[in-house]
Amino acid sequence: MSLRQVIRLILIAALTWFPLPLAQAHAELVSANPAVNSQLDSLPSQVTLTFDGDLLAIGGEKINVLIVKNAQGIQIDAQDSHVSGATLSVDLKQVSQLGTFIVSWRVVSGDGHPEASSYQFSVVTPSVSAVTASPSPSPTASSPPISKTVGQDFWTRYGVRFMLLIAAAGAVGIWARFERARRKRG
Repeated sequence: MSLRQVIRLILIAALTWFPLPLAQAHAELVSANPAVNSQLDSLPSQVTLTFDGDLLAIGGEKINVLIVKNAQGIQIDAQDSHVSGATLSVDLKQVSQLGTFIVSWRVVSGDGHPEASSYQFSVVTPSVSAVTASPSPSPTASSPPISKTVGQDFWTRYGVRFMLLIAAAGAVGIWARFERARRKRG
């Protein structure tokens, strides 16, 4: 086997085994209404999440789900998650509760990879929110949502693969050099 053939095999293996980063893009939360850790005077009628890319929709199947629960774990949404492009929303039941609410979601991005996470917001009495209100952070690239449960950054997933690919290429290169030297002697 010539050195050119070995290099071609390595390149083919690298291109099929080491996918491009764009093909591994996952849906990241861009904005949330109500915002992460926000304090509200009353419960909104709807929760809306916007992601950085369109969500996958397969016919009438509910593969993208948004759930809102109160502090006791009782689901207070109407169980009618809607997807519109990069936006996922759900209507809330009319309940007059104060306290902390947990927003959980599971979405499937356009590349078919599922992502799931959650955050919380609070409904407090107007007098309490006026005293304790502070600017609520909204999720951004530098401030991810609370309790990121799925997904890792690119280098964590592919760093080991890349190092193994380099080691394999080095081993094949050493083998090819010894093979050439053996042929010259023999």
